[in-house]
Amino acid sequence: MDGKALEMLRLDLQDTLRQVDERAYAKAQAGLIPEIIGWLKAIQSPGGVETLPDGRELRVPRSERPAYLEWAIWRAFLAINSLANEPWDARRFRVDNEFLPVGPAPGGGPDMVFVFRKILLVVEVTLTGSSRQEAAEGEPVRRHVAGYESQAAGKRLYGLFLAPSIDSNTANTFRLGEWYKSDDSLFTVDIVPLTLDDFAMLLECGAKEPGRLHDSLNTLLLECRARANAPAPRWKTEIHTVVENSCRDMRGS
Repeated sequence: MDGKALEMLRLDLQDTLRQVDERAYAKAQAGLIPEIIGWLKAIQSPGGVETLPDGRELRVPRSERPAYLEWAIWRAFLAINSLANEPWDARRFRVDNEFLPVGPAPGGGPDMVFVFRKILLVVEVTLTGSSRQEAAEGEPVRRHVAGYESQAAGKRLYGLFLAPSIDSNTANTFRLGEWYKSDDSLFTVDIVPLTLDDFAMLLECGAKEPGRLHDSLNTLLLECRARANAPAPRWKTEIHTVVENSCRDMRGS
């Protein structure tokens, strides 16, 4: 075997070992939901710091908050432990050897894509708020979700938009969910905007049995879209109510 072939074999082995490590990392997230919620709080806190109940301090530099937000949300979905796609295929951002984020996902596609038994979920996150949110996210998010229509393969296609707060103009754009394809046919894009606090609440309620979050998420997305005929401000309120009801169901059963 010549030197070039040996080098290719070495790289292949490195990739295989890396994938083994990432699968193990993904499996471990089900037991780390309190920490994941801590990162979400740190990302949103003015100083970028959150102290966990065990005394550990989580710290996020301001310039790295967008990357850490994507990373924390990726970890949250890994914790559900029900993915049909590989953890590295679910993210579009890079991670280092410790599985920490190197930077945010590049443009031209969604931040993350999660394939579950019943749904294909395209996830977009942002720290942008106010009316700038709709201008920055309204068109790309709808385009990215619509782009996965052919890959849904019998699954229900949803978009999930996560931000510290949801502007009503953003909610209205996603409530209508209209996207015209290149042949001028209209495609209805099912996108649900959710605040990071509501998402963290859902995670916390399912922390003891993370596997149940898959069915709860499926029901939540369906119910939120069923209420999308409401005006945007009221739809936001109803989405919050759906999250509260989902939590109540998980706690009560």
